[in-house]
Amino acid sequence: MEPISPKKTLWLAITALLTLGIVLISIYSLKNGFTDIFPYFYILPILLIAYCCPRYAVYFTVALGWAFLLIVYLYGPASIQLYAASMAFFYIFVSLGIVLAAFSTQALQERKYREIFETSQAGIMTIEREAGKIRTANLRAAAILGYSPEELVNLDFGELWFEAKQEIAITKKIREDGKAAEMEIALRRKDRAVIWVLASAAPAREGLVVLSFMDITESKRMKDELIESELRYRTLFDGASDAIILHDIDGKIYEANVIASRYLGYTKNEFMHKTLHDLTVHPGSMFPPDEVKMFTARGHILFESELKKKDGGTIPVEISSRMTEYFGMSAVMSTIRDISERKKARSP
Repeated sequence: MEPISPKKTLWLAITALLTLGIVLISIYSLKNGFTDIFPYFYILPILLIAYCCPRYAVYFTVALGWAFLLIVYLYGPASIQLYAASMAFFYIFVSLGIVLAAFSTQALQERKYREIFETSQAGIMTIEREAGKIRTANLRAAAILGYSPEELVNLDFGELWFEAKQEIAITKKIREDGKAAEMEIALRRKDRAVIWVLASAAPAREGLVVLSFMDITESKRMKDELIESELRYRTLFDGASDAIILHDIDGKIYEANVIASRYLGYTKNEFMHKTLHDLTVHPGSMFPPDEVKMFTARGHILFESELKKKDGGTIPVEISSRMTEYFGMSAVMSTIRDISERKKARSP
């Protein structure tokens, strides 16, 4: 159940006291033969209840009307004219309550929508579908675009587009699907700077389109930089002359480059399901517990080992490992070099 605010409680108390006062005035008037003025007093509590609680205005009005008829019957003179007038007032009260409740409810809804419209963290605009003129814009939309809300009203929305193709695409999507959801589009601010927004649009009544959008310029820039950084990393990672395997301190493999696949014959997906201990001929020699503490303290280690190939062969390698990070987690990057030729040179 919706809690009653202190302001609404105050208005309800005033309405109750006013109604009680009107009932007493009605009884006094009827007992003293004054039957013309007091019915009009009942309009006041009807107006108040329609203002503060439009949802219950009709119920209140009907109850008040029946109370009015009961008071007239109990305290008024036995007069057909009085009873007929009382019935007429009863219908007037009920009709007035219904009309006022409808108007008050509509005004309350419009006030709520206006509050949502003005306080929304997303920019919201209504645009004439045919003319392309901006009808309304909230404060957030104006702030994102660098205008005041008044400057945006009646502005041609086409002036804000960076690329006409995007305008055509979103218009076509609304026409075909009835809406356009989460489309990345480029707009121009008042200072002509280009910004990226994540926009959703849908048709509304009176030939309008409602457009809501959020500024994603900074996040898009960071995303593009991350992609660019990832591409550079991937180019260096796969373009290295030595095999590189990225793993955790326990040997679980996260990544392996092209040379690692060429050395050992495993695909990248197969590497992801293995550990370094699965690849070595002598599992106990790969990061033994007594060396792990020294490795983590120093941050790097260099040692020789022998790895198993997928085809069953072996390859002597030199492994240079150092501590690094992988998606915010502590990881180890091991550079593996084939030392077969070195081993042959050492042999007598």
